[in-house]
Amino acid sequence: MRIFAFPYPLLLLAIWTGVLVAGDCVVLQTSARQLLAGGFATTTGKITRSELARGAIRHRGLDIRYGYAVNGIDYLGSQYRYDERNGAVDYRAVTNAFPRGSRKMVYYNPANPADSVLSPGLDGCDLLLALFAIPFNIVTFAVWVTVIRAKRGLSRLGPAGGVRILQQSGETRVRLAEFSPWAAGCFGLAAAGTAAAMLVVSMRGFAPSLRLMSAALLVVVAAGVAASLWMARRHRSGRHDLRIQDGSQTLVLPPADGRTEPLLVPRGEIVAVSMHRRVSHSPSGQYFSYVPALDRAALNAQPQSLHLVNWGWTEGKARAFAGWLSQQLGVRFNGLI
Repeated sequence: MRIFAFPYPLLLLAIWTGVLVAGDCVVLQTSARQLLAGGFATTTGKITRSELARGAIRHRGLDIRYGYAVNGIDYLGSQYRYDERNGAVDYRAVTNAFPRGSRKMVYYNPANPADSVLSPGLDGCDLLLALFAIPFNIVTFAVWVTVIRAKRGLSRLGPAGGVRILQQSGETRVRLAEFSPWAAGCFGLAAAGTAAAMLVVSMRGFAPSLRLMSAALLVVVAAGVAASLWMARRHRSGRHDLRIQDGSQTLVLPPADGRTEPLLVPRGEIVAVSMHRRVSHSPSGQYFSYVPALDRAALNAQPQSLHLVNWGWTEGKARAFAGWLSQQLGVRFNGLI
């Protein structure tokens, strides 16, 4: 549950998502057109105008014109690149390289000769923009998933709050890993993308070479795959499973709440299951999350609560799981503490 200071947080999220999607579409469209332009037919054209465009305050962009002929028909082009307004183009260098009166190669679409550019193919900035977009898209998608899950009714969570339960011979395993391999891969991709983008900009600015950006993207994708495989391996190891062992009457708790290793607890020491509420503060308000816990009353020791996860869940999921676990262990459910 979240208490927002701003009355319309979902509206802000929707506006941000719309802006992000629009930016993604522009990057994808211009990059695709640049890539396709590498296969265009060519002809020789004459530059008739080449200067910096004038904005309201300062020079911005290119004002370039060139004439060329295809099959005896004259055309007038005005595009240097489809993505020439991405901010990384050195406009002064372009005007110097394409002076007025010079004859240059023109790349035109055979299916539509009026569609032409002077510089086809991708460059490093195209890939840099894609690299910047990776973490923003992943984080925004994750926020939407969190919002949608929080809005879902309890009836849609499934048994035990939707937590995966594995029945084995004499043992019940409850998978409490915070992230799935898929989610770990996405967050690994986002983290690696952020680090790589900052490193590239600090080293080469906003006009890196295509070779450098190709290598950076390969490294970022490899980091995402490695994170996914690493988490999948941890899932298979059972390290993050709550293990209820019938034969030995013991519980093995996964690492959480400061525990770095699994904890073995006699089943008889568990007297109840409860939920603990955590409060996090952010500029938009307060965020409430809920952690299922086991109430332990060991002999000659102070009672203690053993949290089962590090990251809190929604109230509905935590309540459904805690209720199921209390029935499984045959102890009372204390509810929210």
